[in-house]
Amino acid sequence: MATKKITVGYAHNSHPRFGRKYDDANPPILTIQSPYYWWFKFLQLNEDYKATCLADGVGEYSEIYADLGNVHGIDFKSWWDEKRVFFAEQPKKYKMVIAQSPEELAPFNSEDALNVVVPLDWSQRSLRKKFNSLVLSKVEPSKRGLNLDKSTAKYKLSGRWHIEAMEHAYHVYVLKHTEQEDTKKLAWADIAIRAKLKVAKDMDEGKITNKTADERRVATIVVIRDYKRALVLIENAASLSFPYKK
Repeated sequence: MATKKITVGYAHNSHPRFGRKYDDANPPILTIQSPYYWWFKFLQLNEDYKATCLADGVGEYSEIYADLGNVHGIDFKSWWDEKRVFFAEQPKKYKMVIAQSPEELAPFNSEDALNVVVPLDWSQRSLRKKFNSLVLSKVEPSKRGLNLDKSTAKYKLSGRWHIEAMEHAYHVYVLKHTEQEDTKKLAWADIAIRAKLKVAKDMDEGKITNKTADERRVATIVVIRDYKRALVLIENAASLSFPYKK
């Protein structure tokens, strides 16, 4: 029997899109441009959350595990299809409809909805003018740009984010923590090269000349900054808000 899909909404247009064929090893651009994708990826890197997963939900992050479950051994799309409801906005209490019965009316003292009598023999111009003064005057104007202050999701996006910065931080952290597989320890600048950071695009791994010395110093500064950002994102991924804790 097919599973009924849950209709959900999000604070803004940030949820991932997968296309017809999803490959977790090579996710489409509309997947990796979603902050929810990086929430999942950084949660996978959180060692304390991993310990809770290995203990079947017992541990420091047992409450979050109860919602988000085991993020290891599962692809992002499968996890998202199951857990996306926790990142979705709560359904609105009222819909804008023509009431057909007393049960569809809002209480007269409601702060969430108004009952309005609309004379159908008025002109559209008169109705618009009256609607603006009677209804829209009671509604807070929408703010331009990103506004997540009124999000009702249990797991909320917080503040602004930069997808490229999160992607770089992720790859830098992974490279740093898999360098033990190499015969010698990777220098920070070489990690920048392997992570394909823009600051290292003209550099060759391990090659140091008078010309490249300064470039490597700059690359080192940038990649250490990305690594520190990754540490913060890993910690925040195991919380109710991302990329910043509230």
